[in-house]
Amino acid sequence: MKLTSLRAAGMAGLLCLASHAYAQPSAAEVLAELGFAAGDQQRVLKGEYVTIKVDPVSERDLTFATAFLIKRSPEEISQEIVAGNLVTADAQVRQFGKLSEPATLDDFAQLQIDGEEANALWRAEPGERLNLSTGEMTAFRAEPSATVPSIRQQLLRMLLDRYQAYHDAGLGGIALYARAGNRTTDVASDLRKATQAATVLQKYMPAFHAVLLGYPRVTLPGMEQLHVWVKSIIRGKPTYVLAHGLVAADGAIRAVVRREYYVSTGYNAEQSIAGLLPVTGGTLVVYTSHAFTDQVAGTAGALKRSIGSRVMADQMKEIFDAGRKRIER
Repeated sequence: MKLTSLRAAGMAGLLCLASHAYAQPSAAEVLAELGFAAGDQQRVLKGEYVTIKVDPVSERDLTFATAFLIKRSPEEISQEIVAGNLVTADAQVRQFGKLSEPATLDDFAQLQIDGEEANALWRAEPGERLNLSTGEMTAFRAEPSATVPSIRQQLLRMLLDRYQAYHDAGLGGIALYARAGNRTTDVASDLRKATQAATVLQKYMPAFHAVLLGYPRVTLPGMEQLHVWVKSIIRGKPTYVLAHGLVAADGAIRAVVRREYYVSTGYNAEQSIAGLLPVTGGTLVVYTSHAFTDQVAGTAGALKRSIGSRVMADQMKEIFDAGRKRIER
């Protein structure tokens, strides 16, 4: 199972930032609170990647936490993230673009599709093959034929509509995915649970944690944001992603969040939260990811989630390695 949600554009993960009520946490405190044993902490500080298990928040959740070092400051790393310079550290990324506020169809001008992609969208039906709402499927089928120009234009309108709905209403604006048998998948519910599970972030920076739950009604002075669309080839399938990145600072520490609130196929959504903490010689990155997929729900779900989480952690290590080389060069 290959889920590489949140490419290096995010370098996002589970962070702990200090609020006015707390002193800034040390690297050891953060690692301990997230469940890294003393031996694991020593390995991380010696330069190793260390990955640990994290409790899932739903039966669709593939999750893990990892920690590693980068020989750059938190500020330098966060600047690379906000600029979008790490998106293509994931070799699966084929195209991407930044979304303006307000966004227009022109923001998606670089997104191209071929005839096979157009045909799949035109023939989409409720199920797990493509993540679309009932209304979106109806709109694609309403096109007279599966010509690339007409289906591409409908795809761009769909992505723009989803971005605008999220931009205007946050989690409450995310449309349900239509599944077979009149079932639906509620992406917003899983992303909300992932946010609520970020208790260390909530402890050390409750105001930033509140933004993740209350966006866009809730905001934070000085917070930086990045909205992007990405087209990747994952397990041989073209995948369109809408992602929201947020960066907040407290002194030298940075918190980076990447939320993939729309994913067209392969998995449903993903949220990662990363802490960038200054240590001698660079930055300790503490990263936690929750990626959601219907493929690991139901019978034998626990085993599927265990295997899928390990595979995902291994894939993310490759992306982190590529991103780290770009930052440290």
